[in-house]
Amino acid sequence: MEDIVQYECMLPHQLEKRISACPLVYIPVGSLEWHCEHLPVGNDSIKMHALCCEAARAGGGVVFPPLYFGILGMIPYGAKYRYPANLPVSPDFLTGILRTTLEGLEKVGFRAAILTTGHTCEEQRALMRTVAGGYRGAMRVYGTDDMEWAKDMDFNSDHAGKWETSILWHLRPELVDVRRLPGDIAVPLEGVYGDDPRLHASRELGERVVASIARDLARKGRQLLDADAG
Repeated sequence: MEDIVQYECMLPHQLEKRISACPLVYIPVGSLEWHCEHLPVGNDSIKMHALCCEAARAGGGVVFPPLYFGILGMIPYGAKYRYPANLPVSPDFLTGILRTTLEGLEKVGFRAAILTTGHTCEEQRALMRTVAGGYRGAMRVYGTDDMEWAKDMDFNSDHAGKWETSILWHLRPELVDVRRLPGDIAVPLEGVYGDDPRLHASRELGERVVASIARDLARKGRQLLDADAG
């Protein structure tokens, strides 16, 4: 049976045991944003939450429920659609939620937190680091994003391209529908930045990069706890 690492899914005795063993919490953040025709609008949060779960299973810790709040720096929604479902929030709004969440998690008993976003516009990446660097509690907080990891695979993220498509295709295949993309490679994709997923994405690539990101995240978590113990 797969380890339960999600904060919201654990029974009290399970939380108690897991926090005692490894008082590290992952806080995945993302957005609600256009990710072309083949990926869900919540891709950034779904992806980051699942990556954090893989890291927690590999190295210990607990994963907080994903936050679906992303700031501007979003790709325009598909032009043919009646309901533009992008939902940006202000930096102040997101900063306030993250600070309150960190304070609450420290009171729970966590000694280290990794605050990480799957929505990788420069503004949101910087906000993760600003919130983490400005935290004044006793808990160690590291602000990051998925682009920091898996450098052994030359991973650099993208937007609905080879990397994001491959990652979610491996983690949540039921949410990916590449059949929605034009079969004619000459037809450009709306809102895709990076290598064309029709040519370069695969579940096998997703499996390899997920393992690499999870390994690196888990290693950072151990470093934070080791520093706290020292």
